Amino acid sequence: MLLRMSRRVTSFFGACAVACLAALPTSVYAQDGAPGPAPAPAPAPAAPAAQWPLAFLKADQIWQLTKGGGVTVGLVDSGVSPLGDTRANLLSGADFSEGSASSGIAHIDTDTDSHGTTMAVLIAGTGGGEGLRGLAPEAKILPVRMQKETGEDPAKIADALKYATAQHVKVINMSLGTAPTAGLAAAVKAAQDADIVVVAAAGNGGGKVITPAAYPGVVAVGAVDSTGTRWDLSSYGPQIALMAPGVGIPVEDAAGAPKTVRGTSNATAYVTASAALVRALHPDWTAGQTIRVLLATATKTGGATGLTRNDKYGYGIVNPLAALKAGTPVEKDNPLVAGAAPLVAPLPAAAPSPTPATSASVSSSSASATPSPASATSTDVVQRSAKTSTTDATEKTGLLSSRRNKILAACGGAAVLGVVLLLLNRVLKRRQLRRNRAWH
Repeated sequence: MLLRMSRRVTSFFGACAVACLAALPTSVYAQDGAPGPAPAPAPAPAAPAAQWPLAFLKADQIWQLTKGGGVTVGLVDSGVSPLGDTRANLLSGADFSEGSASSGIAHIDTDTDSHGTTMAVLIAGTGGGEGLRGLAPEAKILPVRMQKETGEDPAKIADALKYATAQHVKVINMSLGTAPTAGLAAAVKAAQDADIVVVAAAGNGGGKVITPAAYPGVVAVGAVDSTGTRWDLSSYGPQIALMAPGVGIPVEDAAGAPKTVRGTSNATAYVTASAALVRALHPDWTAGQTIRVLLATATKTGGATGLTRNDKYGYGIVNPLAALKAGTPVEKDNPLVAGAAPLVAPLPAAAPSPTPATSASVSSSSASATPSPASATSTDVVQRSAKTSTTDATEKTGLLSSRRNKILAACGGAAVLGVVLLLLNRVLKRRQLRRNRAWH
């Protein structure tokens, strides 16, 4: 009788132990107060393309301030292919490669030279294709095609420049060189008079600055490597305004194939993007103010100090982050034009207005050092709310922990009792066998 009862009791408590263990939650979350499965680990993010210029120019900090949205850049070049990294920011543009009248748009597989596409990626690439991002990834690109292959015609460049000016772009990029003509000089001057920042490449010959970068008022750009050292083939002279990364630059061609390039064209794209960022953050600034802040905040190198310049590095390496943090220049004219006001050190940026802690309206007198009763009461409410939230979270965590401990204790007790009864059952079974042997 006892043997049969012990088996039943053992089975009953064993079943209870198994049921308790099965009911035990795998994990408990304090944030929602309810048991649930542990979340699956998030997949590792894809590694970004190795674009050293973005790190060099502190793009991650720049993008906390602006990404160039609201600014259109006129790209006078060989057209732009609609790749994954360019399509989202690409406007229709125009094509002057056949003559003075536009023969069509410049953004549908017209870039047979790949040069314009690489410039567009460096200025405003979105990272949607090969993962390449421009320094101003939300700026728009207006491609104005002026050639089919290498070999720039100054008349076509002038026509393309006039078209970009008529479209009211904020910055024009000309990573090219050509012969100086009166018509091209007039087109450059017209763009500047229309409050456009004109940026052009100094050239890759290691000698004098080429046209149109040599024209007055144009931001002529030379190239440096990842150490900030001037590239030995970067042209130089009294027209040099700024330097920027231009050596070992990861880009992609018109077919979307990745490649690495070097030259002042790439450096020009980064200065153009820097100008676009400044104009996006300060839409009320003139082109002259934008140029002034870029020159005054440039990182000095090559022996230059203060606001001085030299023919190898100009005013220094462009520093868009410093430019974005500077105050509004007093003078509004272009400092690169003869007769302009002298360049001065950048003013500190104005301090941001204090933001009230709550949505309640605060009178102007609350700006004093002594807080008003209303603001003090609001602060007390916020603090009490925070303390209450913390207390609730602590109590919820303790309650969950207590429940879990009770469940574990019950399961452990049932399991121990089951083991004890199992051993007792074996002892009783052995005694029964001995008695049976004695009877036989």
